[in-house]
Amino acid sequence: MHITSYAQENKNQLSLSLTLPQGEEIFLEKNLTLVAERHNIDIAKAEIIQAKAWPNPELGVEIAMYDNEDNKWFRTDSEAQRVVEIHQLIEMGGKRKKRTNIAQKEAEIAEYEFYTTMRELRTELRSLMVELHYLQEKSNSYLNVIEPLERLIEVYKEQSEKGNIAKSEVVRLKALLLDARKGWLDIEQEATDVSSQLKLILNLQPQVDLTITLPTFNYSQNVVDPELWVSEAQEHRMDFKIEQLRLQQVAESLALEKAENVPDIELGTMYDRRGAHQADYWALQIAFDLPVWNRNKGGIQAAKIAQEQQQVKVTQAENQLQIDVYNAAQKLNQITKVYDALDPELSEEMRAVMESVTKSYQKQEISLIEFIDFFESYKENLGQLFDTEYALFSALELINYTVGKDIYPIQ
Repeated sequence: MHITSYAQENKNQLSLSLTLPQGEEIFLEKNLTLVAERHNIDIAKAEIIQAKAWPNPELGVEIAMYDNEDNKWFRTDSEAQRVVEIHQLIEMGGKRKKRTNIAQKEAEIAEYEFYTTMRELRTELRSLMVELHYLQEKSNSYLNVIEPLERLIEVYKEQSEKGNIAKSEVVRLKALLLDARKGWLDIEQEATDVSSQLKLILNLQPQVDLTITLPTFNYSQNVVDPELWVSEAQEHRMDFKIEQLRLQQVAESLALEKAENVPDIELGTMYDRRGAHQADYWALQIAFDLPVWNRNKGGIQAAKIAQEQQQVKVTQAENQLQIDVYNAAQKLNQITKVYDALDPELSEEMRAVMESVTKSYQKQEISLIEFIDFFESYKENLGQLFDTEYALFSALELINYTVGKDIYPIQ
């Protein structure tokens, strides 16, 4: 079976053609990682409800096992002794409010972590879709030369059998075809791996055959401005905001540790039916810790160290953010210099010339060596063209990812 026939049969399976916006729409709706991450937000919000809850009151009942006056065990009559106590813990120093504040910060962090995960996965999605597009373009460029080469070999085999063409020329063409088929196979297998990763991100059925359509995008609409992008990144990068939120959270934790040094009050009431100096004895109870031995110095010190540690992490995150932005801007400047030097009509021109060269070779207007030389040049140059276009997209998307917003939107 010829490769071109196989490629055509392969496209008879369930097909799905996607643009980048369509892929993102499916991703936001069906990606299982995002579905799981959304539950973390709900869990964190539930923790806020729990942090606001008051401690439960404590109920105690005391029953006399043995009445030594009447020699009775576990008396249940009206003369039996009963003691009932109810206690309620009253937290002082605003502990409950401080725990609630910590839980609220954790809920905000969970939400920011969701958007960070979404940002990372969306960038991976875009990169995979663009990579698959260019792999498919490379595959098609190979098919564009394999198909006429297959037909050419069939004709030359007949001519060789008639003695009109040297057999060595047919053998050389077959070797050229074999090399082209191997190149096509390598690209197809790489495209299969990329397609599998895309199906996992989009939660698609494994038998779907994906085709990616890319829009045209004008990268020159935005001037490279790293200083502005750093400010934008500080506003839109959720991973950076998480570090800032954690700094606020450890400040709340320090406040809670200091509040732990304030003794809580336990209020209660007691009823003793027969055991006190009078029948039906009622008492009001008040209890609290005396902060003599444990003043929570260790907890307060640990919280202060954690605060200093988190401040270092915020500074480090800010430095990393600036480096990321300037690095992405430098890469964009580098690739645009190469891309601007490309002829946008090169691919179409090369396909037309390849077709013309093949016809010229059939008419014996050029030699086998000249045909092979242009054949190899066609494959190499088209591959470099696609790689350069992919590198440009990767540089633009790196800016979007690093800043945390679409500086270079792709419609």
